[in-house]
Amino acid sequence: MPQFSLTRRLPFRPAELYAIAADVPNYPRFVPLCADARVWDSRQDADGRSHFRAAIDLAYPRLRLAETLTSEVTADPVALAVRAVSKAAPAKFLDNRWLFHDLGAGGTDVDFYIDYELRSWTLQVLVSGMFDYAVRKIITAFESRAYELYRPVSSSIPVSP
Repeated sequence: MPQFSLTRRLPFRPAELYAIAADVPNYPRFVPLCADARVWDSRQDADGRSHFRAAIDLAYPRLRLAETLTSEVTADPVALAVRAVSKAAPAKFLDNRWLFHDLGAGGTDVDFYIDYELRSWTLQVLVSGMFDYAVRKIITAFESRAYELYRPVSSSIPVSP
């Protein structure tokens, strides 16, 4: 199964970045290839964790592909973590995690991890060829969204490329 992980250092508070990752309904505003996003069956634990189902419509216009990915999502504001897991088509398996680590000086290390396998071998081969590029575009879009919504907490935090 293809796996990808990336850590990026950003000059924002962890809670601000967590809020972006946990705000699935707004993904179409900034996530590349995300045409629509819906959330339902939302509930919250006593410890503040949110659990919900989410469907994200992905569109690849150049390849004339459109897929809907449905996931079980857990958003934990205490641990500053968002995890989406799916075994629904088109995924045979998907595990996606965002983790936000406070650097103490106002910056945050963002860990992004994804492990997946698609049910369609053809789609798997197609996606695998552009996967690294697509994930980097998602991370860049996430970073741009942070700059759009929040002011950097410090200009002295070295930002990862």
